[in-house]
Amino acid sequence: MMAWFASPVVLGAVYVAALAFRLVPHLAVCLRRPKDLRRSYGTWAVTTGPTSGIGWSLAVELARSGLNLVLIGRHPAKLRDISQTICRAAPTVKIKTLVLDLSLLATAHGDEAM
Repeated sequence: MMAWFASPVVLGAVYVAALAFRLVPHLAVCLRRPKDLRRSYGTWAVTTGPTSGIGWSLAVELARSGLNLVLIGRHPAKLRDISQTICRAAPTVKIKTLVLDLSLLATAHGDEAM
């Protein structure tokens, strides 16, 4: 009677262990040391859409890692706000802003962008 109960338990434990073993490489990605972006790519980073959402988060994180920023956006007031926010958080970071609507640029084929 005990073997009947123990075999599914052992089989379930082996299955759970196999799943956990497959997750180890993903856990290693989370635990590794951050990459030195300045040494790998240089001291400047270009961020488009830094006034909200993912672009804002990316700009702040790049500044925290010590990279100087070129911020490209459509709204001068919003660019000024994010520049001031980043300057307060990371005062040694240099920031240049460029007011530009990338949707108005021509495509690689010379056609107007939609």
